[in-house]
Amino acid sequence: MKQSNAIAYLRRLCCSGLSKEIVIAEFLRALPALIQSHHNTFSGTDARLYPQYHIAGFDLAGMRDTIPAIVAEFHTQERQQRAIAWFKDHPAIADARTVDPEFYRSDMYNLVYRPFDMHHVLWMPVAQNGRPVGVLGLYRSKNQAPFGTKEQMLLGHVQQYIVHALGNTAHAEPQYSENGRTGMMIMNSKGELLSQSREAEQLLSMARLPRLLVDGRREDRLLGRLSQLCANLTAVYRGQNVPPPQFCHINPYGRFWFRAYRLFDCQDQGSQLIGVTIEHQEPVALKILRAMQDLPLSPMQQEVAQCVAEGLSYDHIAKRLHIKLTTVKDHIGKIYTKLDIGQREELLPKLLAQAG
Repeated sequence: MKQSNAIAYLRRLCCSGLSKEIVIAEFLRALPALIQSHHNTFSGTDARLYPQYHIAGFDLAGMRDTIPAIVAEFHTQERQQRAIAWFKDHPAIADARTVDPEFYRSDMYNLVYRPFDMHHVLWMPVAQNGRPVGVLGLYRSKNQAPFGTKEQMLLGHVQQYIVHALGNTAHAEPQYSENGRTGMMIMNSKGELLSQSREAEQLLSMARLPRLLVDGRREDRLLGRLSQLCANLTAVYRGQNVPPPQFCHINPYGRFWFRAYRLFDCQDQGSQLIGVTIEHQEPVALKILRAMQDLPLSPMQQEVAQCVAEGLSYDHIAKRLHIKLTTVKDHIGKIYTKLDIGQREELLPKLLAQAG
């Protein structure tokens, strides 16, 4: 992907009006198209740069019980003061030893960074109204080159988009896709989790809103609903009048449907195995944004196509993008030609089909 297209995608994403959790997670996943990196993170912080929560652009489900204690132990007052002092004169930290000369012998490196092949770092603070609110973290393998000045400049350019996304709290209820990723859990009639697929583990982690340092009571409520789901299924087979064994859970990552099924007949109700499926449905707007990355459209044509897919009039598109009405019509004609469609009603189905 061209650098200009990668930057345009990040800009559109952060101006989409989607929740900050969705935007930041997608931002982290998309960054490698602009800056070679992997396993990127965003840490929401207080004014002293102490982490309050983490959002990752990759799956952390298997380490969610391990990471909080290691992170809390690592962020000592001495290390925080070193980071703050460095950021007073520099835009980013490109050597973890700036914070701790023994970083590569620490538990943080050996138990968290090393398993994910995160060796070279690029940490850049994000501020709103002059106050730190987070730190972007980009990572590279040991056999790759360290981050340099060019990467710092690129990250500095796009981190302003994250600031915009963090300040966006007023967004309408999104439209969700009709289908998405699914996973399976096996539970007993008491609602105890016995086993789960890898996909289910990832989706359950998302449904529990994986802010790794935040109080877990919200997560416990979701697990309580799963236990009730199993109880309802058992009650249905006993002929009791209870709600259907399914429920919908919505959080900033999208919509999650949980549905319970009895796996086989069993005389002993206490040992009854129950299958619970999880289906994650993403906002349609995010699927459209992703789909347009792979289409032969210029950055401006992608902006116009996004507006058309949202149902905006030509006049509204011209005002939003600060271009002439004739320019809007010209772009739309070229979009239709490139996508082999004849009218605007065909655009959204075309984009959703591209998204898969």
